[in-house]
Amino acid sequence: MKLNDWRLEKNYSYEKLGHLLGVSHRSVRRWCLPNHRQDKAIPNDKLKVLILNLTQGQVQPNDWFKE
Repeated sequence: MKLNDWRLEKNYSYEKLGHLLGVSHRSVRRWCLPNHRQDKAIPNDKLKVLILNLTQGQVQPNDWFKE
């Protein structure tokens, strides 16, 4: 599952998700962009683990590279 799909399912804003992960809402927004966007970002490994735990395994590390 993509992080943005999970975020929308939980009805979380970028700001709320950023707060839960200890990052800015701008970082979360860039992570949630479609893969074809040049300004798309991928979180570092430490944050991928935090996201994996927060989403209870619904957002996997390999999900960052799927279309």
